[in-house]
This record gives sequence, C-alpha cells and structure tokens, in this order.
Amino acid sequence: MTVEPEGTRLVPAVDRAARLLEVIEAGGQGMTISELARQLSINKGTMRDLLETLRAHGWLERDPERKEYRLGARLARVGMAAAGQLDLATVSRPYLIDLADRVHGAVLLVVPHGDRATIVDKVDGGRVALEVSATVGRRIRLAAGACGKVFLAFTDERHALRHLEDLTHPTPRTITDPVVYAAELERVRRVGYATDDQEYLTGVRAASAPVFDARGRVVAAVLVIGLTGSLSESELPGSGEATAQTARSISLALGAS
Repeated sequence: MTVEPEGTRLVPAVDRAARLLEVIEAGGQGMTISELARQLSINKGTMRDLLETLRAHGWLERDPERKEYRLGARLARVGMAAAGQLDLATVSRPYLIDLADRVHGAVLLVVPHGDRATIVDKVDGGRVALEVSATVGRRIRLAAGACGKVFLAFTDERHALRHLEDLTHPTPRTITDPVVYAAELERVRRVGYATDDQEYLTGVRAASAPVFDARGRVVAAVLVIGLTGSLSESELPGSGEATAQTARSISLALGAS
C-alpha cells in the first residue's frame, strides 16, 4: 500500500507506475492488460503504454502466450541491493529489546566469522544482569552452545562435525559424540531453534535461532542467555520459541521470505 508523505506533490505518471507494480505484487501472479486497467481504473490504451514502458526498462516481463505481465528480474536485483544496504544491528535492535523484555534475560545478536562468531549487539533484560563475559565485540567458538548449533545446522554436515575438534574446554554437558551432535543439528533444523543447557559454560543456559537475509543465507543468530538460577530448564523451550519468533521478524525485515 502506498503511503503519501504529508505535503508531498506526487508525479502522476510515476504514481501510476508505482501503483501498478503494487497491484501485480499483491496478486502474486501474471495479470492481463484488461485486469490491470479495471483494477486501476485506467483505459486499456494508457495501461498498455505504461506496461510496455516498464517492460522496456526490465521492471516487468510479458508472457506472450497468456498475454500476462509479471514482475521482472530487475526488481529482484533492486530488492537485493536494497536489502544489502540494511544495517543488521540497526534493523535488529528494536526486536532484541522487545525479546529481552519478554524473557527477562540477556539477548545477543551474533554473526559468524569463519570458525568463530562475533557478538555485535547485546540487550540486558530486567530480571538479572548477565554475569558471564558476553560483551559486544567478543568472539566465541562455534562448536559448543546454542548459537553454534544454529550456524552449523545450516552448513555442510561434515564441515559442522569438524568443529567438534575445536572443543578445547568442554563442560560435562557438552555434546562431543558426532552421531549425537548430528542428530541435535537435525533437531535444530526441524524446530527452528537451538537450546543449550550448560553445554558452553557451566551455570549458563541459552536458546538461539537463525536470522536469514533476502538470499536465504544465515547471516546472524539471536541468542538468549541466562544463569541457571534465573533461566530454568523448563523455561528453555519457551525461550527457544520466543527467540525463533524474534529471529523470523528480523529476517522478514531484512527481506527474507
């Protein structure tokens, strides 16, 4: 839906073109000249000229057999370019604040960098301040913990399992069996989030979910962490579902489907 800024004088031809693209987008399929002319209350001759102008610039494509117009490949490229200009931390911040208020814990935004992940933002919830080292800019290993499971669940399985060799300081609860770890990654893919009950640090529980960009790539993970005294084992699934919901909202804001 077009929102006209207050006091703005719209250019009629550009306004018609924008509304035309919105109608085709909303329809989700190709549309004929007659269908579009009727919906936009424009005569067929003017509509044909408008459609062919947009087609000449690559914004639309035409099916010669069905005589229908659909969105063109250039729009997809422009959408990708726009998504690339979005700042991940800026887009994510309001969602992280909302999640921290809901779970009353610390919420981190973590991005993968090779065999490590970097904390790029952190919001503290109201119930308890996190007492572990989780500062912005800190790098953490991928092999253990909830966010590591999220990143590795969406990578090559053999590459993921090689990260188990990076477990230089496992806890008694850390999964070190490759078969068990592979099953855990499959569970992450199935339910959409990962949990961690003192697998990364003794006394710390966590839940994490993936953030996707417009190309379907995992570009970050939302991570909820809390001390065992404030985040009980029974609360982990609920925290995981809330984290997954937040990650989906951020993904949509980044242009993911």
